[in-house]
Amino acid sequence: MKRIAAVLMMAIALPASAVKEKKINPQPKEEAHPLMVTLDVKDAEVRDILKSMQRQCGIKNLAIDPDVQGKGTFFLKDIPCPTAFDLVLRTLRLRSVVYSNSLTAVEQRH
Repeated sequence: MKRIAAVLMMAIALPASAVKEKKINPQPKEEAHPLMVTLDVKDAEVRDILKSMQRQCGIKNLAIDPDVQGKGTFFLKDIPCPTAFDLVLRTLRLRSVVYSNSLTAVEQRH
């Protein structure tokens, strides 16, 4: 116990200038490349379009409301996932609710 007290006393007695802070230079982060969507579909079922986008965007769970129906035609090449989803959902009068990084629900917009 006396030894611990002596060590603590020594640490307290050191001037602030004696304690050097080691700075680590962080490596520059590589800019994350967003996932991209490519769609080339004509009169495709909306559920098939959404499933294709789910795979391309790495969405683990996509819940599609039973009322979601219709067809769409899209010719998209290498569009970032958020932009592609926004375009498809607006065009087909749908909306999405993101519950977490791994769960998105799609429903009819009212």
